[in-house]
Amino acid sequence: MHDTHCHLGFMTNGEEVAADALAAGTMLFANTVTPDEWREMRARFGAFENVVVGFGMHPWWVGEQWALAEELEREAPDVIGEVGLDFGRRHAGTAELQLSVFETIARWAGEAGGKLLSLHSVHAAAETLEALERTGALESCRCVFHWFTGPSDLLKRAVLAGCYFSVGPRMVATGKGREYVKAIPVGQLLLETDAPPEQGQRYSYAELRAELETAADAIASIKGADALEIVEQTSRKLLGNDAREGS
Repeated sequence: MHDTHCHLGFMTNGEEVAADALAAGTMLFANTVTPDEWREMRARFGAFENVVVGFGMHPWWVGEQWALAEELEREAPDVIGEVGLDFGRRHAGTAELQLSVFETIARWAGEAGGKLLSLHSVHAAAETLEALERTGALESCRCVFHWFTGPSDLLKRAVLAGCYFSVGPRMVATGKGREYVKAIPVGQLLLETDAPPEQGQRYSYAELRAELETAADAIASIKGADALEIVEQTSRKLLGNDAREGS
């Protein structure tokens, strides 16, 4: 089982978790929330062949970073995450800035092509898809919606566009989430934890594994036991050598 969306940098013992995951054969897509964290994470986890570190600019942190275009050109990351839009009540006040930042990233990725993106989208599924379409990223990159909660018509639109969807225990705990798992083709499903629950806490690989198993069991019950082999193959395809070398 592979975790296609977690936050190793939020764990005080991230190296321990990464090492235990490596021993168990688990790949981890470690998302970051700012370019500064991305650089720190690359240094911390560069020796772990099972860890892919994403270049992040989370919508909750958009006010802290400005020179993104220059940074992207200079660093040229192949793996990007966590990025996206959050127009929920707590963060709607920065919606215009969020969109500007996200479009900068998506446009760069779309023009470069071949990038892997892990996407945050809260109350902004339409805007996220439209930005990906406008910038060419939807067509030229591999786009993964992390914990998709948008309306069903936009889910269908994202599925038809070839997007992937990372599914965690909190998603399958809801009726809507399970219905979405049923609607998404198995070849576009991935596992995630979004761990840890809070920033700056100690975590364990056993906890991460348990969360992956909860999501995997739900997928198997909905799509059939054979689905997990396909999910594993898709995860390996997305998080393989090319992704690790460019993270």
